[in-house]
Amino acid sequence: MVYEPQLSEVQKHIDHYWILNASDLLALNSTQMFAYPGVTPDMIIVLEGHYSISYRGERLKSNRSLLFSFIYEKVHIDFSALKSCIVVKFKSRALSSLKPFIRVGADTIMKNSVAFTEDIFGFGMQRLNDYLKTCDPELLVSELDNWFEQRYRKEDEGFIVEMSQEVSKDCDLSTIMHATGYSYSTLERYFKKETGLTPKAFQTLQRFKKVLRELSTTKNQDWQHYVLQYGYYDQSHFIKEMKRFTGHSPSALVQIPNFIELRPNYS
Repeated sequence: MVYEPQLSEVQKHIDHYWILNASDLLALNSTQMFAYPGVTPDMIIVLEGHYSISYRGERLKSNRSLLFSFIYEKVHIDFSALKSCIVVKFKSRALSSLKPFIRVGADTIMKNSVAFTEDIFGFGMQRLNDYLKTCDPELLVSELDNWFEQRYRKEDEGFIVEMSQEVSKDCDLSTIMHATGYSYSTLERYFKKETGLTPKAFQTLQRFKKVLRELSTTKNQDWQHYVLQYGYYDQSHFIKEMKRFTGHSPSALVQIPNFIELRPNYS
């Protein structure tokens, strides 16, 4: 089941909690997940069982909870031995969605961008993890909300969060520049400090994930449609960018059964 946070401070930074038990996991079309670079941090809180992950040439099997702050290249995760878990989906603002809850800078996070949750949040995360394993399922959302609220610091929200709420939900660079009158170099300082990315890299990844979402849903292989819809220079530029982030050409990508990460069913 998918639940939205109920506390306003948490709602600003977390999109939803996806709570999965054994029957939910069995009902999924596949327990194999591929994830690619993007601007949406994810946390997987393991309640029972374990997962296997392949990333940057290394393989790992663990029952420890993981935080994906940023993905540099394709990740493959096998959930087949996972019995229950909670996926915390943050807002699509890169590290700026995490910053109000953590006490380390963007540079540090980017160096350890796929990490065990206690390495980022401290031992309090392990206590939460242990508690959630025995918690009444009906209380899971409120307990998660309360935990994040206790860690929340408004002063760490910063410029990017303000712009996403007041100027452009998608942090569109041209819209922000027009509204603020700031130069690119000024915005670059804000983006690097708060997201770990330059504005150009942020927007490139944001565009890529929108394309990936549409491609996975429609399987539309009219590449010129994506060029026109998303502002690529030409078809060659589109194909090169897709291959850069996924390792596959678009035509090869659509042949992979589960080329996009598992997504919750809101129905």
